[in-house]
Formats: sequence, C-alpha cells, structure tokens
Amino acid sequence: MTETTPAGSIRIVVADDQAIVRDGLVTMLSLVDDFEIVGQAADGAEAVRLVDELTPDVVLMDLRMPQLSGAEATARVLASHPATAVLVLTTFADDESIVGALRAGARGYLTKDAGRKELASAIRAVAAGQSIFEASVGALLVQSLTAGSANRSPAGVEPPRSSADSSAHATPTSPRAKPRSSR
Repeated sequence: MTETTPAGSIRIVVADDQAIVRDGLVTMLSLVDDFEIVGQAADGAEAVRLVDELTPDVVLMDLRMPQLSGAEATARVLASHPATAVLVLTTFADDESIVGALRAGARGYLTKDAGRKELASAIRAVAAGQSIFEASVGALLVQSLTAGSANRSPAGVEPPRSSADSSAHATPTSPRAKPRSSR
C-alpha cells in the first residue's frame, strides 16, 4: 500500500488503550498542519504491528496497555525500526515508569497533563532526533540520579581527604601508621 504524504509532514502512530483518549489525540493532532496520523493502536502488540506495516516517524506511546506494555512495545519497535522515535504519553511519572521507558529507548516522556502546544512541540523534537522530557519528569530524573551523590564519587576516583582523615586510612607502610615511641 502506497500512501502520499505532504512534504515535511511527520507520520505518527498513536497507541493508547483508552478509546476516548486515543480518539481525542488523533482528532487534536490531525489539526496540526505538519502532522499526519497514519495509524491507531489499542494495545502494545498492535502498535508494534502498525509500525512494521506503516513505518511512521513517531509513535506516541502510552505505557500501561494490554497484551504488551508500552515499554516492551517501545523496545520491539526500536529493535526493528531504530529510525522511528517513540514519545511516551502517560499518566504515570514514577521512577520505575520513566526509567523503564528510557531503557526501552523512548526519546521523550510527557504526562497526560501536557497541553496541545507542548505535545506538538515534543513530537517535532523527537522526530528531529532530540530528547524531550516534561519539566516535572526531568526534575524527577535529576533527583533520582543525584540522590546520595554527595557521599559518592565517580568510579575509580578517590574522594579528597582532610589531613584529619588521612591517619585513619594509612597503610602499614606509610609513616603515619608507625607507632610512636613513648619517650
């Protein structure tokens, strides 16, 4: 099947198990001049099948769907279509969901609190090869990655020690480790 698309348009598959959400997204995104909705999926397995069939530029992917989760569908899509960008759009903004989506290869992550303009901008960004995260998601990632980092140092780098600490870490061959004479 050969389809003609307007030059420069972004071909999109929308994957969401909630029909009202999926229909609303398709209707809203269809109004954007440079977007073309080429498919709709009600579950992760259908999303993978549609990507194989339609080779869109972007998949707008919900995470919690029947048959195949959005994260697993993302991994499968990208394994066979690495040029396709996946933008997660979900109600979940917890560490496990975010990290799972990113490990699967998603280029962006928005919650369903995002507005029309933010969503359109994010779709354009991931289609152009950029990564994009809703501000609250970005803040959560930074917090998660830096939690406890004040007490850690990069692998292979010894943290600086004060002179008071150095005696506690002395080895038997260092001068500080030798016992003092009691003269």
